[in-house]
Amino acid sequence: MPYPPPRPPAPNGPDVCPSCLAEVIWCVTVNQRAQMVDAKPDPKGNSCVRRDHTGRYLVRQLTKERPTVEGAEALHMPHVATCTVPAPRRTATPTRMSAARVRQGVRPTRWQR
Repeated sequence: MPYPPPRPPAPNGPDVCPSCLAEVIWCVTVNQRAQMVDAKPDPKGNSCVRRDHTGRYLVRQLTKERPTVEGAEALHMPHVATCTVPAPRRTATPTRMSAARVRQGVRPTRWQR
């Protein structure tokens, strides 16, 4: 095949959280990334969820430019903020360098003195 296979579509619609089994809605962000929001609308949330004409759930965050709910949007809480069994945080593991690559300092040569 001359072209790579297409990426599968992002999950979309009502589902359950794989960690805590709570009811969530999978939505698509502006950048075509999947994001989970709680299924029940929450006035304390910051994610505006709406359905487009194809039935996909779309989500946007409240910003200074657009601070209120518009049109057919509903305010929801991102599920990552309310999940009872959150995924472990990824920490950057320090990469080990060989002793030859680690430089503590540079010995001055004759012309640097």
